[in-house]
Amino acid sequence: MHPLRALLLTSSLALAHPSPDTGEDFPEDETPLPNRLNKVETAFRDAIELTSVVLSVIETDKTIYQHYFSPDDREEITRIFRDLNNNGEGHEMLGNFLVQTTDLDNACGDRGLAYSGDYNTDRPFIVICPRAFNKKAINDLEGKDRGDEDARAFYAGCAEDGGDIGDHVSFHFNTLGMTLLHEYLHYDLIIGASFGSIVDDPDGQPGYGPVAVYDRLPKELARVNADSYAYYAAEVYWSLICQKEFQAPREGVDDADPDCGDQACET
Repeated sequence: MHPLRALLLTSSLALAHPSPDTGEDFPEDETPLPNRLNKVETAFRDAIELTSVVLSVIETDKTIYQHYFSPDDREEITRIFRDLNNNGEGHEMLGNFLVQTTDLDNACGDRGLAYSGDYNTDRPFIVICPRAFNKKAINDLEGKDRGDEDARAFYAGCAEDGGDIGDHVSFHFNTLGMTLLHEYLHYDLIIGASFGSIVDDPDGQPGYGPVAVYDRLPKELARVNADSYAYYAAEVYWSLICQKEFQAPREGVDDADPDCGDQACET
């Protein structure tokens, strides 16, 4: 295991993150392991770990940040990550979320990984779509050792270590934890952005996937686009773990997620 990964893992496990309510949709005895409950509980930790890594670099980041956001917005974007992170413990309001798999709104469609609603109420919800469980983990999953022969089907990793994350920013960054982070950012009671609610596809401009958010989305829209935050956090994380500077995503290649019909997934 990479030494930095070990340090991040140790620090994240030392803190008790507020866990959203998984309700009856995630039975504990579902087999085989890791089951859906294992995956989503690990994703809760992964989402906060992504924010912790961002906060370790964002004030001095002169390479990755510029592809996603305006320098004029750095202070406010830092505050948003800081409020969500809450000293590594996760914002206390995360415990108010109900996370479920039942797609009552029939909104998963052909490309959806997750969606959320009842924003700014005491009981917001996140629906995790079936294809989202194909997304991999950062932290350890119950019942799946990293040394297992099929471990790469469960854990995201650098190409140098046998994983899928190569030299370009890509959909391979999108872990289940990154998907949850995207959904958390819609909740104004957590992030309270001074420049408005964080949405999807602001002003009708495409805001999903690595190609759309990397240099292409106008910066005044990027600051209110959820996937911009999610991909920024993911690129920071994997640049540290893989010890490399990633190249720009290639249209039709790095946004062609097979889980979503070779298109950018939507969350």
